[in-house]
Amino acid sequence: GRHVGDMAMLTLGTGVGGGLVMGGKIWHGMSGMAGEFGHMTVDPEGQLCGCGNHGCLEQYASATAIMRMARETIATGDAPGLAKAASADPEFSAREIYNLAIQGDEQARRIFRRVGRALGIALATMVNGLNLEMYVIGGGVCSAWEAFSPTIFEELRQRAMVYAATAPADPLHMPSGASGQKEPGSGRTTIITRALLGSDAGLFGAARLPMTRES
Repeated sequence: GRHVGDMAMLTLGTGVGGGLVMGGKIWHGMSGMAGEFGHMTVDPEGQLCGCGNHGCLEQYASATAIMRMARETIATGDAPGLAKAASADPEFSAREIYNLAIQGDEQARRIFRRVGRALGIALATMVNGLNLEMYVIGGGVCSAWEAFSPTIFEELRQRAMVYAATAPADPLHMPSGASGQKEPGSGRTTIITRALLGSDAGLFGAARLPMTRES
């Protein structure tokens, strides 16, 4: 997104964070709290969040949430693959759940579809409300991009009229960090993509910060 002036970012790690860039500058908001996308409501009757709300995005799209959903699924007694992996590995993590998903384990795949659905609902609100050029998704959970991104785009096409009108022809195969572009007859394209820098983004940002001067 280096050539894009207006964009939003979601970071998926142990929690869900984010930020807004408007006119090439970070948008802080009135009290410096802009970008709390992890606390957007995606299920009003859903999981209780530490903030006191029910159904926050963070409760469905973070590594912590993936582990909780795996434990809940194992507890049903209907997830032998997850149960076996969890008992065999004392460091059982979201990465192992992703590995099971790409190997075809249906319960693991269902967990990542829940991740994608929550992200799609949140992004639909953002796209309809903000109409930015680009939305970037980063953080450690993005190593499982292939497992949850198809559901994101299914939800977006269903829920976001702005996205339906401005979506690229093949959103699943946009290059990471792709810039906004124009397609004949469609106006500006809304790009939703995986972050190019991956888990190193924070390091690059910290290195860049001393050189940045904002008026």
